[in-house]
Amino acid sequence: MINGPLKSQEEFYLRLHEQLVRCDPLELSSLGQKSLVRDLKTLRSRVSNEGLAFLTKTLPLLGKAFDRGLVSGRLNVPRGFKTVTNTSRPVFMQAYFSLVFSEDGSLLEDVSVGAVRHIRQVLFFAYKLDLPYSNSENSRVIDEFIRVDEEVGLQCDPLASYILQLAKIITGGVFRGFSHRSILPRHGPGAVATGERHEQKWIFQRLYNAIHQVYPYYNYYVVGGAHELADRLGWYRQLRRHESGCAKVVLVPKDSRGPRLISCEPLEYQWIQQGLGRKLQEFLEWDSSHTKNHVNFTRQEINAGLALVSSADQRYATIDLKDASDRVSLELVRRVFERSPSLLRALEACRTTETKLPNGRVVSLNKYAPMGSALCFPVEAFIFWVIAVSAVVHGKNLPLNIVEKRIFVYGDDIVVPTEWATLCIQGLVSVGLVVNLDKSCTTGFFRESCGVEAYKGFDVTPFRLRKRWTNRKTDGATLMAYTNLANKMADSYKPLSDLLWIEIEKLYGLMPYGTSRSSFPCRIVGSALLAESLNGTRFRSRFDSKYQRIEFLLPSLSLRRRKQNLDGWPRLLRDLVTPPFGDPSTMVLPLSMRIKRGWTRVS
Repeated sequence: MINGPLKSQEEFYLRLHEQLVRCDPLELSSLGQKSLVRDLKTLRSRVSNEGLAFLTKTLPLLGKAFDRGLVSGRLNVPRGFKTVTNTSRPVFMQAYFSLVFSEDGSLLEDVSVGAVRHIRQVLFFAYKLDLPYSNSENSRVIDEFIRVDEEVGLQCDPLASYILQLAKIITGGVFRGFSHRSILPRHGPGAVATGERHEQKWIFQRLYNAIHQVYPYYNYYVVGGAHELADRLGWYRQLRRHESGCAKVVLVPKDSRGPRLISCEPLEYQWIQQGLGRKLQEFLEWDSSHTKNHVNFTRQEINAGLALVSSADQRYATIDLKDASDRVSLELVRRVFERSPSLLRALEACRTTETKLPNGRVVSLNKYAPMGSALCFPVEAFIFWVIAVSAVVHGKNLPLNIVEKRIFVYGDDIVVPTEWATLCIQGLVSVGLVVNLDKSCTTGFFRESCGVEAYKGFDVTPFRLRKRWTNRKTDGATLMAYTNLANKMADSYKPLSDLLWIEIEKLYGLMPYGTSRSSFPCRIVGSALLAESLNGTRFRSRFDSKYQRIEFLLPSLSLRRRKQNLDGWPRLLRDLVTPPFGDPSTMVLPLSMRIKRGWTRVS
């Protein structure tokens, strides 16, 4: 029994976890109810004593130990979990753990993939839940950001000298003929350090000399050239002049370990960064014969597919980097792009040299660019690829055209042939990067890359809670998140899916049925005909003679819009660089999903 009432949030997530455990997909409780009862009792008592932290932090610790055991072949139960007497298996979920590890903690030869999937589902279910963070957690992330930036840089490593010599030669070849000037600037979706929002973003107020030397304002910040400048001479003269810009860091939700630190770039920097960043991504992913299909930004399925297949045949290993973007130093970028001087000049021109912390302190940056800069992702992905390739070319004395076709990078997700994994890790470490050995999968049958977690050829990626249950009837984003989760879990965890639908309908009212193509939040069924039949007993319907179809009065989601006053040259600039979406005289407010009823067809 619980000593005292649980908070409503704790009670909600506890009920979901209890139902998840009760699902018992391998039906082991039929062999003995005692283990299941004990697991449920453990869940309830520990949430009562420890709060949501048991679900969001403590269970994932056991989950990470479980994953390490799959890779290394031996389970080490972390502190905070009792083990079965005279064994190295935890008491919690012991019926399932016994199908994966022997009593001494060694991996069984005939591991049950179903047990692996269910253990990971229970242990990682709430790991990504968006919850508020404490001041101490926020301070820890900021302190870590500063510490990492202070220590980044190249060391006097003989291996690094050989690798960087090769890397700059390869880079020179990859970017031969690349035009850094042929870009289409645009704004990003996020906030900017200078504070502009919505249509304010289209009226530039500052001129940064560092950018102006490479991307002149009269070419890249106006669309009418001399005609526009003649019309807006007063605006151009009043631009505030700065040598370079200062970014601003903010904290956003990540997972149970703490928030993620993101950089907000100044408005005028973001404008050019987006243009150059997109140009780099398109070139590396589609145009370069060296990196095409190997350095990717839009196709996660390449790395994900390799991880899935390699969890069975072990041909490829996955490498995970710690603080990946924060450890790519400016010095490293300069060395790698040394033989592409014009591109390097552009990369440096678009880089903010300092950032403001939440406490107001301004610090200079040793890293090339923090997460949030539009250049962070393409630059780091190429750096990781070229360093890994150079390490293998140097270590194995193999031709470049052989090596470059067997290394795959998506951001900081790196997939390399298993026999080259050690060389790649040594190369990455030699240039100041840090490999997370606990999350890198170089042995065993477990692989993880680009959102796919696989074991022996089977996808064992858990469904995860992400959006907080706000208990607000008007919260459209939460409705969308939980209906998606309920639909995903319907096949493998139907009792939990049913519980989610009960909670959703208790708050939002009856939910319609639909198909995977339906434009409204719904219970997904196999056909539109079945959905129409089921909806006929729940919602008003009509026949639209114009389109010759049945429509229902259903709740749907829409983004809030507002009229905008942007006009003249700034309006023309916006219309030319922004893809058309609805009425051009209105603007969509981000993160503003609302629920409204309207007549709509099923699919």
